[in-house]
Amino acid sequence: MAGPQRWRARAAMVALIVVLCLVACHGDILKEKNYDKQGRARGKKEKQPHPIKTVCVIPANIDKLKDGMSLFYSYKTEEASAWFEKMCYNTTVGELHDDCGCFFWAFRAHSGVNKTKLARLALDSALDIAPYDSKLLSINGEMLAETEGKFEAAAESFQEAAKYEHKGSDDYEKNLMRHYYNAATAYVQLARAEDAIAMYRKALDTEKGEDKWSMYNSIGLLLYDLERYDEAIEAYERALEIETDHTAVLRNLAGVYLKLDNVTAAIPLLRISAARDPDSFEAWFYLGSAYQRNDQHSYAAIALENATRISPRHTLAHKMAAESMAYAEDYRGAASHFKTAHRLLKNHSLYGGCDVLSGLGTVYMEVHEYKLAFDAYFGALQRCDCGLAPNPEECDQDPVSLLDMGLAELALGRVAAANMSLSAALEVSEAQGG
Repeated sequence: MAGPQRWRARAAMVALIVVLCLVACHGDILKEKNYDKQGRARGKKEKQPHPIKTVCVIPANIDKLKDGMSLFYSYKTEEASAWFEKMCYNTTVGELHDDCGCFFWAFRAHSGVNKTKLARLALDSALDIAPYDSKLLSINGEMLAETEGKFEAAAESFQEAAKYEHKGSDDYEKNLMRHYYNAATAYVQLARAEDAIAMYRKALDTEKGEDKWSMYNSIGLLLYDLERYDEAIEAYERALEIETDHTAVLRNLAGVYLKLDNVTAAIPLLRISAARDPDSFEAWFYLGSAYQRNDQHSYAAIALENATRISPRHTLAHKMAAESMAYAEDYRGAASHFKTAHRLLKNHSLYGGCDVLSGLGTVYMEVHEYKLAFDAYFGALQRCDCGLAPNPEECDQDPVSLLDMGLAELALGRVAAANMSLSAALEVSEAQGG
């Protein structure tokens, strides 16, 4: 038995040596005999994956692209697009199909002639080769957001760009800030306020972001929507520390105070806004609204009059100006603005706006123009006829319009008609539980 055992032991040793030799020599054998110089398997059509790169455009390789780049910079964008499509269609087709820089410039050329599908193919090919290039990731985010409307994927791509931004570059802080800002903007489009705020704060933490008042303003808007009013005030105040008396920020801050019913705090901010931006409709309109809420109708009338001069087709501004003028006993001005508001309403709807005509009727009653008052009240009843309402089954007749018309009829001496109107008003009110 000793002979066969020794033979089997020697055979096992020989087999082990052969295996070790194959393992040790495997790389060189494949390199020398089975693969060409580009790393593709000889005799096989399967394409091997590109080696992963962190930078797409390498200056040393630009010379190969000079013909296409020359066309691009000569504004021969269509020809440049065709050149790059031929040289690098995708990562398997084209003489320069393994050159990431070719795909980068192909993307630019295709985008320049609105060849969106080719541009996307070129960008995806570039990302296959250099998936950690922050510039490519940023461009990808922009394309996802602006062209394809894929905001969640865009936000993720922008954050990846920030993650792989080269820390040694001169523009590191600037680029980092931009990536986070773009991610925040994408989240805003998705109405994801908390995520947007987090990205804005990351942008503000960069050296280039700390002095960006606009981001504090954007955070304030988002916090307002989240009903976190104290934090919104802090954000707006921080923005104003950087950009003193910026009119939009002043209005936004005033808006928070108005939401909190602190009209006294809002008015000075809105006055500064209007003084610094006298051609702004918003500045005068919000100032007038604040004065009106504070029962300062003379000041409200002036501010709202300015608003209507800047935006003469703004129905609500005319209505509010008329109301404040009526309170301030400027009946001529009130009537003028009520009539303008009514005319604007008639231009775009058959129903609604009865309060405008009722207001006009009240002004005419104050100046004893009872026939004009009756016409206005009658017009209010017509405009608010439930038969004209978009959803008649949900419409309730307004008893106040009937009451106003009855009073106008009494003033005109039409006693019988007035009794009918007043009785109808009472019936409608009782039917509605009044």
